[in-house]
Amino acid sequence: MTSLTKEQTIIRDAARWAAFLCLAVRHEMLDQLHSMEKAGREPVTIADYGSQALVLQAIAKYFPNDGSIAEERAGEFDKLASDAQRHKVTHYVGETLKRNVSLDDVRCWLDWGRDRLGERIWVVDPIDGTKGFLRGDQFAVAVALIIDGQPVLGALACPLLPIDPAQPDGERGVLALAQRGHGATIEALHGGLSRSLCVSSQSDASQARMLESVESGHTDHDFSAQLLAAIGGGGQPVRMDSQAKYAALADGRAEVYLRQSPGEGYTEKVWDHAAGALIVEEAGGQVTDLDGRPLDFSHGARLAANRGILATNGLVHDALLESVRQVV
Repeated sequence: MTSLTKEQTIIRDAARWAAFLCLAVRHEMLDQLHSMEKAGREPVTIADYGSQALVLQAIAKYFPNDGSIAEERAGEFDKLASDAQRHKVTHYVGETLKRNVSLDDVRCWLDWGRDRLGERIWVVDPIDGTKGFLRGDQFAVAVALIIDGQPVLGALACPLLPIDPAQPDGERGVLALAQRGHGATIEALHGGLSRSLCVSSQSDASQARMLESVESGHTDHDFSAQLLAAIGGGGQPVRMDSQAKYAALADGRAEVYLRQSPGEGYTEKVWDHAAGALIVEEAGGQVTDLDGRPLDFSHGARLAANRGILATNGLVHDALLESVRQVV
C-alpha cells in the first residue's frame, strides 16, 4: 500500500475540528438544539450538517478525485432546515474555518463525491449517535477511508468519552485513530501525546462486559439479554450511544459490542461501522457479523452481505459466536 501520510493528517484534523464544531453548537444552543425531523424520524441537527460539510470540504480540497459515502444530503438540508437554521450552519462552518462560507458552499460540500465510483471512498458519519448528542450523552464524529472495499484509515472523535477509563468523571474528549497494519492510538481531543490502543485480555466469556446501543430501534435488547444468559454472564449490558462503543472496546473498557437489529431485513449502514471496526481490529480485537463473516464494505452504503455486528477483544469471539447460534 502506498504511503497514507497526508490522508492520516487530513482524517485526524477533519474529525477533530468537526467535533469542536459539534461542541460549539452544544455549548451555544444547549436549550434549543434546533433538531429537525427527517425520514424515519431520526433527529438531525445543525451540528450534523455543519460537521459533514466541514469534513468533506477538507477531503475535497486535498483529494478532489475521491468519492464519498456520507449520511446527510444537501436536498434534505434545503427541505428540512429553515432559513435561520441554514444560516446557523454556515455560521458555525465559517467560524471553524475562519473565513466566509456561503450556503452554496455548504450544499456543495454536503454532496461532494457522492455516488462517485472509484477505488477510494471516504465514509463520513458527521454525528454518530445524534439522539445521544441531543440528550447530552455520547456521540462521535466518524471518518474512514475505504480503498478497494477495505477500510484502511479510521478516526473516531468522541467528545464526551473520558480520557482515562480509571477516572470516569475526569477530563473528557478523545480521538481514536487507526491505519490498517499499523495499529491504533488514542489521544486527548484537544491534543497531546497519544498512546497505543489495546483490547482487554479477559478470556473468560462469562466475565465479559458487553456494550450495546441505547436505542431499542438500533439493537434488540432482548437478544442481548439472552446472549448474556447463554454465556453465563451475570451483569447487564452497558448501553452507550454511537461508535464511542468501538473506542471503548479498543481501549479495553469492555470485551463485547453486540448489535442485532430488531427489524426483519435490516442491513447496517457503512458509516456506522467502518471507522470503529478498523480501530478495534488494529487494537487486537475481532469484528464480524453475527454469522462469523467478515464485514464486507464493498456494497455501497449498506453492509448488504452481513447480518448484525459482533465486535470483541478476540479472545471471547468464538464463544460469543457459539452463543449467538444457540440463541438464534
